[in-house]
Amino acid sequence: MELVGAPVTELKSLLSSSFEEWASAAGASGASGASCALSGGGSALIFLSALRNANVDWRKITLFWADERAVAPDNPESNYGLAERMLLAPLGAQAPRAIRMPAEASNLKQAALWYDDALASELDGSVLDLAILGVGEDGHVASMFPGHPALHDQRRVVAIEDSPKPPPRRLSLTLNFLLQARKIWVVAIGQRKLAVLQAAINKTSHATPLDSVIRHGKDVSVFTDQTLRR
Repeated sequence: MELVGAPVTELKSLLSSSFEEWASAAGASGASGASCALSGGGSALIFLSALRNANVDWRKITLFWADERAVAPDNPESNYGLAERMLLAPLGAQAPRAIRMPAEASNLKQAALWYDDALASELDGSVLDLAILGVGEDGHVASMFPGHPALHDQRRVVAIEDSPKPPPRRLSLTLNFLLQARKIWVVAIGQRKLAVLQAAINKTSHATPLDSVIRHGKDVSVFTDQTLRR
C-alpha cells in the first residue's frame, strides 16, 4: 500500500500527475484502452477537478461508476451528475466514454443486472484497471456499508434497497468486484475520516469495507490530507 499525504491543494496536483502516469501506462498495456470507476461524495469534489486538469488522452479511457443513488442524472444528489458538471461537460469534445448506472430505474435489480452485463461486455470479462473511491466516516466505500448483507454478494453489481445512509435505494459495485481491480485509489479528505483511516492503515480494525480494501486490494494507494501514523 502506498500512502500519499499532502494539503488538499497539493493533493490535487499529485492526483493529476498520478492519473497521467496511470493513463499512460494503462493505455500502452492494451489495445482496448483503460477502464476507471469513479465514486461520488465529498471526495469526488477533489479528485474530479484533479482528473479534469490531467493531460491524458481521454479517448482511450472508459469511465464507470462505483455506486449511484437512485435518482435521475440531473438530480443534485447524482454521482454521475456531479461528474458531468465537474469533468465531462468541461472536457467537452475531449470527454471520455462514460457508462453511467441507470439507478433512476424503478426496478433496481434489473438495473443492477444491466450494469453487470455492461461491465462484463465492456471489460471483456476482465476487471477494472482503476477504481477511485472515497470513504465514509464509518469506513464504507462505494455503497458497501459495514455489516450490510450486500458485502457478501459475489456479482459485479448489486441493488441496495436499505442503505443505512440516505437515500436508501442505490446501485453499487460489490466489494468482491472492487477488490479485483488492478489498482484502487482511496481519497480520504477531512478530519472526520482520520480515525477510520488510521485504524485501517494500522490494521487494528477488521470491521469495515475500507479495512478489506487496505488488506486485500491488489495495488492500493491512499491519498489524504490527514497526518497518519504508520
